[in-house]
Amino acid sequence: MPRSSRSDGRSDRSSNSGVSPRHFVGEGSSRSINSSTSSRASSAPIDPSKPKWWNDKKKEERRAAATERNSRLRADNERRKIEAGNVANYTRTSTGVREIQDGRVGAREENGGNFKDRGRGGTADFELLDAQNLKDDPERAQKLQEMNGDMMDMHDDRIGRKTTADEELQGRSIWDLVDRGTLMVGCCLIIIVVIAIAVPVTLISEDEPYVAPQGSDAPTGSPTRARLMEEEAIMERLVKITPGGLETLLDPKTAHHRAFQWIVYEDGMELGAAKDHLHQRYVLMVIYFISGPWTPVEGRLEWGSPVHECEWEGITCKPVEELESELEGRIEELLTVGREDGIKIDVPQRVANQLRLRQRLVSGEVPAEFSLLYYMQHLDLENNKLVGGIPTPLYKLFNLQTLYLEQNELTNVDNIGEYRHLVNVSLAKNNFQGPLPISFKNLNRLKYLSLHTNKFTGEVFDTLKDFPSLEVLDLAYNEFEGTLPSEFGNMRNLTEVFIGHNNFRGVIPEEIGNCKNLKRFQIDGSHDIGGSIPSVFGKLPELEFLKLDTCAFNETLPMSLGNLQKLSFLDVNSNDLEGKIPSQLGKATSLVTLALANNNFNGDIPSELGKLTKLEKFYLQSTDIAGDMPEEVCDLRTRGNQTVLEVLWVPCNVNCDAESCCTNCS
Repeated sequence: MPRSSRSDGRSDRSSNSGVSPRHFVGEGSSRSINSSTSSRASSAPIDPSKPKWWNDKKKEERRAAATERNSRLRADNERRKIEAGNVANYTRTSTGVREIQDGRVGAREENGGNFKDRGRGGTADFELLDAQNLKDDPERAQKLQEMNGDMMDMHDDRIGRKTTADEELQGRSIWDLVDRGTLMVGCCLIIIVVIAIAVPVTLISEDEPYVAPQGSDAPTGSPTRARLMEEEAIMERLVKITPGGLETLLDPKTAHHRAFQWIVYEDGMELGAAKDHLHQRYVLMVIYFISGPWTPVEGRLEWGSPVHECEWEGITCKPVEELESELEGRIEELLTVGREDGIKIDVPQRVANQLRLRQRLVSGEVPAEFSLLYYMQHLDLENNKLVGGIPTPLYKLFNLQTLYLEQNELTNVDNIGEYRHLVNVSLAKNNFQGPLPISFKNLNRLKYLSLHTNKFTGEVFDTLKDFPSLEVLDLAYNEFEGTLPSEFGNMRNLTEVFIGHNNFRGVIPEEIGNCKNLKRFQIDGSHDIGGSIPSVFGKLPELEFLKLDTCAFNETLPMSLGNLQKLSFLDVNSNDLEGKIPSQLGKATSLVTLALANNNFNGDIPSELGKLTKLEKFYLQSTDIAGDMPEEVCDLRTRGNQTVLEVLWVPCNVNCDAESCCTNCS
C-alpha cells in the first residue's frame, strides 16, 4: 500500500506543479543564452585590417561580457526559485524527529509518523505505523526513525542533484569535469596511436622513393602570402644566373621558368632568397626539367625531394673548405670570376662537386646548364639517351676532372680540350667519327681514357704519345691507324692497355717492357700486327692478363712467360706461332686459362703443365701436337670430388682417354 501510494504521489507532482511554467522556461533560457553568447564570443569576426593582438583583445572582451551575462542569469534564476518557495529547509526536533519545511512543488512533510503531500491537487494522508504500538517496542521505533531519516536524505540528495546539475555545469570546461588520472590515460593512448602511425609511414618513405615533380607550368598548390612576398626577391637573385635574363625566367616554355616556379611554390624546403644554396638548387632543377623525367631509383631520394639537394640520388657534395684545399689555391678564381662567360653563381657551404646520372634515361642534348655549376669536378652521364654534341658553354667547366659519356649517341667533342683539368674521360660506345680533335693534345693530365666502340680514325698515337700520366688506355673497336710507337715506354704508369680491333700495323715495341705496372694487355683482331711476341712481357711482374689472339705473330712462344707468377689468362689463339710448347709455362702456376689453339705448335705436351693446379680451361685444338697426354695433365681433371680442369680440348691425334681426361678433340 505505501509503495503504490508513493507512486501516485509522484504522478501528482509531475502533473500538478505549484510553480508557474515561466520559472522553468527562464532556467532553460539561461542555458540557451549562455550557449549562444559563448558561441558568439568564440566566433567573433576578425578584422583582417587589424593586427592579431587587436583581434585577440576583442575576443577576450566578448568572452568576459558573455561570462558576466551568464552570472546575472544564474543569480536571477536563484532569486526566482526563492520567491516561488521552490527550496527545502530541514530542522530536527529535540526528540530526534526530522521536520521538513519544503516549499517545493509536489513535496511532502512529516508530522509524527504521517506524511502529507503538498501538491496542488490536495493532501493525502498515509498511516505508516501506529505511534501507540511503537511505545511497546522502543528499539523498533529507533530503527524506524533511522530508516525514515536515510530515506529522506536520499530523497533530498536526488532533489539537490536535479536542481543544481545545470548550475554546476555552467562555466566549467572539459578539463574541470575529467579527473587527472583519466586525462593522463587518454594522453598516453593518443601518443601510442601517433607512434603506431608515424613509424610505419617513416619506414615506407625510406623504402619508396620520393616522386620528383613532373614540371607543371604553374604551381600545383595555392601560394601562401609569405611565398608570394618571397617570389620577387628570389626572382631578383635567379635572373642574374639565368642565360637570357628575365625574359627566359618568365617564359612559361622554358625549364628555367618551371624551376623558378618549383622553387617558389612547390619545393618542400621553401628556401628564402638569402639561402646560400638557392642558386645550386635552382640550377639542378633546371637540368632536371630540361632532360627529365628520369628513371627513379628504388629506395633513393629523387631530385625534387624536400631535403637538401646534396641528399638527392646521384649527387655528392663536399664542404667548400675541402674543395679549396684540392684546388691548390684556385678557389679564389672560382669565387671571384665564376664561369668564363661572366655568369657567377653563389658558392654554397656544401658544393655539389659530383653528379652521377648513370642509367637514368637522361635524354636530348647535354644541357648547357651543367656549366653553371662551374665548381663541379665529376660528371657521369653514362648509359643514357644523349644525342648531338657537347654544347660550347659546357666546356667552361674548367674545374672538371671526370667526364663519363659512355654509351650514348653523341657525335661531337671537338672542343673537349677546354677541360683543362680532366683526369678521367670515357667517350666509348657513341657515334664519334673521324680523327681525334686537335684539342685532345691539351689533355695531357689524363690518367684514364676510354674511346672504344666508335669510328675514330687516324694515327691516334701522334696525339697520345705525350701523355705520360696515362694509366688506362682503351682504344678497341675503332679504325685507328699507324704503328705502335716506342713512346709506349714513356707511359710508365700504364696498368691496362686495350688496343685491339683497329688497323694498327707493325710490331709491339720492346719499350713496352718499361711499363712495370702493366697488369692487362690486349691487342686482338689486328691482322697487321705481327712479328715475334716480345720476350720482355716476361719481365712485367704485375702482368695478369695477356690476350694476343687473331693477329699475325710468328716464331715461338717466349719461354720467359713462365716467369709471370700472377699471370692467370694467356690467349695466343689464331696466330702463326710454331715450335714446341715451352715447358717453362709450368711455372706460371696462377694460370686459369691457357689458349694455344690454331697455331703451328708441334711435338709433345710437356708433363710440366701438370703443375698448373688452378688451370680450368686448356685449348690445344688445330695444332700439330701429337703423342700421349701426360698423366700429370689428366690428373688435373679431378681433385677429390671436384672437377678442376673443366675444358681440355686437344688435337684428335693425341692419345687421350675421352671419358676420364680429354673433353673434346679437333
